[in-house]
Amino acid sequence: LFSGLTQRQTLCAYCRFFVVFSAFYCTDALEILNLSNNALTQLIPESFDNFVEEDYTSIFLGGNLKLLDPAPLVLCFLSDFDFAQDNKKCPPERSALKDFYESAKGQEWTIDTLWLDSYASHCFWHGVDCSSSNETVRLNLKNNGLSGTLSTTIGDLPMLQELDLSDNDIKGFVPLEIGQLSRLVSLRLSYNELTGTMPNDFFSNLTKLKLIQLHSNRIRGTITNLEWTEEKWEEKDHLLILTSYDSSFITDCGNPSDFEKSLKCENCTMCCNAQGNCYPNKDTDIQKTRIKNYTNFSLVYFASFVGVTLIVVLVLSAFNRHKDRHLPGTSIRQLSVKDQKYALGALGADSVYQFFMGKSCCGWSIAIATVAFQLGMLLIFVNAAEFDLSSDKVDLKYTWRCPRDQIECDDKSDLDWRGWIVFAVLMGTHLLKDIINGSKMTILSSKQRHPPRDRLRFFCGGFLLSSVALFTMYVSIIYNMAIATSNTELIMNSVIILFITDTDEQVFDVLMVLNSRWVTAMSRKKNDDKRDDEMGNGGSLQELRDQNFQLLDEVRELRNENAKLKGEMSELKNVITSVRQEMTQINKRVGQEDTSKWESDENEEKIPY
Repeated sequence: LFSGLTQRQTLCAYCRFFVVFSAFYCTDALEILNLSNNALTQLIPESFDNFVEEDYTSIFLGGNLKLLDPAPLVLCFLSDFDFAQDNKKCPPERSALKDFYESAKGQEWTIDTLWLDSYASHCFWHGVDCSSSNETVRLNLKNNGLSGTLSTTIGDLPMLQELDLSDNDIKGFVPLEIGQLSRLVSLRLSYNELTGTMPNDFFSNLTKLKLIQLHSNRIRGTITNLEWTEEKWEEKDHLLILTSYDSSFITDCGNPSDFEKSLKCENCTMCCNAQGNCYPNKDTDIQKTRIKNYTNFSLVYFASFVGVTLIVVLVLSAFNRHKDRHLPGTSIRQLSVKDQKYALGALGADSVYQFFMGKSCCGWSIAIATVAFQLGMLLIFVNAAEFDLSSDKVDLKYTWRCPRDQIECDDKSDLDWRGWIVFAVLMGTHLLKDIINGSKMTILSSKQRHPPRDRLRFFCGGFLLSSVALFTMYVSIIYNMAIATSNTELIMNSVIILFITDTDEQVFDVLMVLNSRWVTAMSRKKNDDKRDDEMGNGGSLQELRDQNFQLLDEVRELRNENAKLKGEMSELKNVITSVRQEMTQINKRVGQEDTSKWESDENEEKIPY
């Protein structure tokens, strides 16, 4: 083996051979292996892994310029291995992934091909993708049986752009080091057993994120300091294959929650609850108008409806005053009686709304209380339909599902256009009549032919009748949008809400059962009939009213004729006065002419011919 060498060379070679031999077979006694500054070639033998078992073993191989890369993986973790900081012999990302493997119990993974192989580049390990410069850019180990915890060394992958560890059994906290991966575009940690609280500044450095899915964990707290807008998300990244903005930022910010307070996340695009159901976290059409919620919109609705109704009544009142100025009193009276009969029919003979046409304060109180009760019940549905994913006091149905095996979420609601058509028919057949009748009664309140009190009755009855019907339609729409998941649920919910509009009739029936005479006394129509009976001899209050209107018409005509006669007499006086003045002037002229003629005759007698 040593032939051809000098004695000194032979001794040195023998010593080196002995050292190598001892390294393989006498590891118990070996603390230092120094083979530096030689001409060793090829890969470092995998058998050197034996020294890793002892923390005090030191290995020095520096100066062997022809040694191939990389060094055995285990040697890179020795504290006294002179190539431990050499990025070629011991790539730092490979060491970081080794720690990740051991922390996540890699021995139990479903697939761990080439992981912890002594010589294979980490770029060939299962689930790892690298760039052209061998930097890890993607780590995809979803549904691979990971457990244990996440290692903090994951922060040593500075070029990482996609991290997908979803659908595993990872426990513990989310490492803060993930928040330092500034190039991260996609982060999926959903469907694990992660716990703890997200720090406020966790996402402050992750400015390139376009996909975050943290749902189906046990994370608490508040997620802030993350700007998330649809405009920013639309700037696509080559790694991002997501097509729906709603699925881009998902957390467990829905209710019911496993905790007293669910995770708070204002910028999340999708919130999931403890049952695994999700719902998009975006503003409703009403919230886009800067109105906070449906309750506030209800107040705006009533205020606007009152304002518009008053304006319409005032405009029509001015128009009708001009239009009816030439109508005779008899025609006005007939129209007034006709309007009153229509109002009673519109409000309903079997509804407490008819009390608005009477003079009984008790009847008005019952009618107003019934309207308040109807509006109160409708407001309960409004509050239940509020879009507040952080509250467990709403009836909002989470109809979206975010499956384990896909990135995008799907809406599983079976509600379609057919259900809404049936809904429109139900609303129209039950509410359209009240809306039209109420509008007509409001218009009648603008007629000048009615006394002020009757106009007030028309306005109150018509306004409340139409407003309750319109509000019922509004409540039915928003509540079904929040809770209906199928066409049948849409119809059932609509029927339940429509039952509220029949409360006035149910209250009237109860009152009739309790005391029908008392109810009859509060009705305007019944009161008029009672007074008609008291007149006797076939006479009626209505006939007296007719005669009174007729006499008033005759008096008005006589006054008009008297005024005309007075005008004619005044004109005649003026004519007589002017005639007298002319006669006086004529008489004066005639007198002057007679005097002049007499004087001329006397002169003619005195003058001789």
